[in-house]
Amino acid sequence: MRKILSLFIVCSVVSTSIAQQDKQYTHFMFDRMSFNPASTGFKGYCGTVIYRNQWDRVENAPNSTLLNLQANIPKISSGVGLSFTNDAIGFTRNNVVQLCYARHLPTNYGVLSGGLSLGIVNVSFSPNWVPPTSAPDPNLPAATAGTGFDMNMGLYWHATGDYPYYVGISATHLLPASLNLDNSLGTGSLSYSVARHYYIIAGYDYNLGRQIGSPNQFLLKPTVLVKADGATSIFDINLLAEYYLSTSAYLWGGASYRMSDGIPLMLGYAFAPGNMPSKNWLKFGYSFDIMTNPLNTYGKGTHELMLNYCMFPPPPVVARHGNPFILQ
Repeated sequence: MRKILSLFIVCSVVSTSIAQQDKQYTHFMFDRMSFNPASTGFKGYCGTVIYRNQWDRVENAPNSTLLNLQANIPKISSGVGLSFTNDAIGFTRNNVVQLCYARHLPTNYGVLSGGLSLGIVNVSFSPNWVPPTSAPDPNLPAATAGTGFDMNMGLYWHATGDYPYYVGISATHLLPASLNLDNSLGTGSLSYSVARHYYIIAGYDYNLGRQIGSPNQFLLKPTVLVKADGATSIFDINLLAEYYLSTSAYLWGGASYRMSDGIPLMLGYAFAPGNMPSKNWLKFGYSFDIMTNPLNTYGKGTHELMLNYCMFPPPPVVARHGNPFILQ
């Protein structure tokens, strides 16, 4: 089965490929910027790292890494960010680098944001063939690579008040790049098309502690993510529960359902270094996806690690001017 799976992955890359290529993360609620730039810079200065080992024990299965850096700039009601992703699937490496910008428009009911990200996508194919004879087959593709322009765009609404919710709509790879990957032997090229993707995300924060009379804050956070590429679609339904051990630490746990793929289980811990309530938060998360797709006979599940740190600078000091002859 492993050889069959490897051959399937290789064949899907060697031919002209148009399919869902964007990465997939269970901790997607911590990664909104890479697929919706309008969500950039809503929370201070934040950095997020996610590593995903998909379909453990399945040979040539995907491994994905994400790095997001973003900052809020209140003086101009904007957010800026940098996003880097790396997908390794079989012989293929897919790297995307994006510079993100979001313009925030505060209202009496929340913040409406529009965002744009510009960057590059790089695809490389580095096969390690084991031919049946001593002489390599000249028809087998050799190492290839190609780079193209990339652009994402989105809208995002974040409501304020006692019942905060958010909803966003976005599209990635708005100008789909068609890469001609010339191989190192000069015997031809491969065609690789980056497919446009569409996203809808919505979430809500509900303070259950008020209803059950808990002395500690107890939040429920349902989230829905829909991803489509015009040919297929995938949706995630997630429910997280956060229980505050104190004003500077909380635990969270949750579960998701991903259509035709898996049932992820999540667990995490967050604390404010220095015991500063609701200031700088450091968050750790782990998830394990129970596989429900046809590969569950051969794989042991999917592991994912998440690290997030947000720093909130103090508000600017307001200068005071007084008359020295009047007691202050």
